[in-house]
Amino acid sequence: MSNNKDEAIPSNFNSEQSLVFVSRGKGEQNKLTFTDLVKATSNFGKENIIGCGSYGLVYKAELPDGFKVAIKKLTSEMCLIDREFSAEIDALSMAHHENLVPLWGYCIQGNSRFLIYSYMENGSLDDWLHNMNDDASSSFLDWPRRLRIAQGAGHGLSYIHDVCKPHIIHRDIKSSNILLDKEFKAYVADFGLSRLILPNKTHVTTELVGTFGYIPPEYGQGWVATLRGDMYSFGVVLLELLTGRRPMLISSKSKELVQWVQEMRSEGKQIDVLDPTLRGTGHEEQMLKVLYRLSVRLLGIEAAAPPFAGAVGLSGKEAAKRLK
Repeated sequence: MSNNKDEAIPSNFNSEQSLVFVSRGKGEQNKLTFTDLVKATSNFGKENIIGCGSYGLVYKAELPDGFKVAIKKLTSEMCLIDREFSAEIDALSMAHHENLVPLWGYCIQGNSRFLIYSYMENGSLDDWLHNMNDDASSSFLDWPRRLRIAQGAGHGLSYIHDVCKPHIIHRDIKSSNILLDKEFKAYVADFGLSRLILPNKTHVTTELVGTFGYIPPEYGQGWVATLRGDMYSFGVVLLELLTGRRPMLISSKSKELVQWVQEMRSEGKQIDVLDPTLRGTGHEEQMLKVLYRLSVRLLGIEAAAPPFAGAVGLSGKEAAKRLK
């Protein structure tokens, strides 16, 4: 994880430098300068921080025309040089899918790199599952809505795995990287960011980034990221949707959610795995089918099968289908 700190932008930055917008940028937005971003974020003040991840801080900004964006300030010392960075952004900008967070543009200022994305009004899935009070989360995230979120995220993951050329391994699939718009439509965030980082600064590119609780067991034998590893992480997200629990448990003797689910299943307590706020809603049968057909196969915790049986070669598209 990055040790990001809230930092004001140095006064010697070229505040009139224009932002570079990718093909989605239209009209007045193409005329924006870096100073517009500085003003929109109160000089990247901490009061506008809406996220902190492996690659940097994320700020909410409202542009002069009222258009809201999310600005990711990448950790300076880790980034590629200007030309290589621009080339990788150009490549990433070709990834267009309704379930990927749209990249609008970027800006290079000295050693700093800024990415401009669409702003997602409902934050992350992690927020709704783990950081809301019980009444708010249960009333908004009923099972049908959770199912649609899982299907949308699965389609986005399928796109970067199966359609993008070259294929993109996300390396850090987790509930905080699944964002929700005002209609609770799911978008996969932070895909391809490992391409923007210097190989000697962090164990990315062909290697693992990952977050504890989402990392496949076989990664302990070698830190090379794989498409299958992404699907394991996605399986953990599905368990979060089913159980309402975090991937790393605090109040259980089992340290990880996957292990806890395995233990509960072995004791015949499948129904107790389900989120208490979703029990008694008439969706239990479908939820248990999802638990068996998808999560268990992706995570390789079926007692009668070897690890990852039925999950080898399972794409995001197949995962989304099995949710139905």
